[in-house]
This record gives sequence, structure tokens and C-alpha cells, in this order.
Amino acid sequence: MNIFISANNTDQGKTYSTLLLMDAFAKKGFKVGVMKPIETGVENIPLDGEKLLNKAKELNPLLKDLSINDIVPVQHKLPAAPYVSGEVDFEKITDAYEKIKPLCDILLIEGAGGIMVPVKEGFKMIDFLDLFNAGLFMVFGSRLGMINDFLLNKHYLDSKGINFTWAINLFDEKNYFEVSHPFMKKFNPLFIQKDLDKITQKLLGE
Repeated sequence: MNIFISANNTDQGKTYSTLLLMDAFAKKGFKVGVMKPIETGVENIPLDGEKLLNKAKELNPLLKDLSINDIVPVQHKLPAAPYVSGEVDFEKITDAYEKIKPLCDILLIEGAGGIMVPVKEGFKMIDFLDLFNAGLFMVFGSRLGMINDFLLNKHYLDSKGINFTWAINLFDEKNYFEVSHPFMKKFNPLFIQKDLDKITQKLLGE
């Protein structure tokens, strides 16, 4: 099973959520794997990728020989959309995927930015769903403006017939429940910090 993790924008909690989901799936008895096909803003080592690699090795001994280049096969220095930051070698990405996939029951694949981020001409982040035959999990950061982000993403995904599971990453719980929840409650949101078990059940189709 493959799960692609995206968000309403950059710095909304994709890596944070991925790490928590890895723990949650491992506690359910699954062999968990992870990769982040592209990381930009890399100076010396991919910081998100390093966290993912360390967690993966902690949870799944079969991944002990993986390197950071397996977890993050494409690394760019410029913190920008991959279309801008540099060439994306899809052969490196597929080679890394084929190395990791047999070692796990569930592979979590973390995107960069949001679903419409351009990777190369004619290929956006959302297209990784087809490349990896993955389900989609969306993280919505609770900062002001999330309602608009949520509705735009939902409209696009619904219009394309793309099923997705989603949850809110609470940056400031008090502020969210005062400012955004009066509207968002109609969608029965789940929260990364409160509902991991329900989220993993939905992702597993239970």
C-alpha cells in the first residue's frame, strides 16, 4: 500500500504528520517505509529526509542499509518548486522506490509543497499518485487562510474524482477553534494531534 502525503502549502506539517503516521502504522504491526522523492532548499543534507530516514530505520530493521539518497533521491539547493530549482531525474526516483517498496507493507511518500507544485513540464506533484499507484493524504495547516486553501484543494480534487483522506495540523488550537472551526466543523475534520487512530483507519479503508 502506498500513501502520498501532500498539504495546502509548504511548511504546513507534512514531515511532522508523516513521522506520526509512521509510528501509528508501526504500532498496528505494519512494516513501514518512507521516501521523499524531491527535497529542495538542501544545503548539506536534506533535513526532512534525515528525520524520515532515522524514523524509518528505528521502526523497520529491513531499512537499516538505506542511505539518505534512497529516501530523498532528488535534492536541490534552491528552495523553490522543482520546476525552478533544478532537473528532476525520474530514473533516480523510480530506482529508489523499487529499492524501498519490497521492504515494507506501507510506503509513505512525502511530496514537496502542495498538489499543484510543478515538477517538470506536464508533471505536477499530484501526478505522483499515478506514478506510485498511491492514495492521497492531505494535511491542512490551521493557520489563518486555511478555509480558502481547504475549499480550493477540495474543489480541484473532487472535480478530478480523486478520493483523499485529510486532517488538520493544529499550530494554535485556541486560534483555530475560534477563527476557523465554526466553518470547518461542517466537514467533520480530524486532527493530526488528536485522531491518529481514526486517520490510519481511514487510510486503510477500515
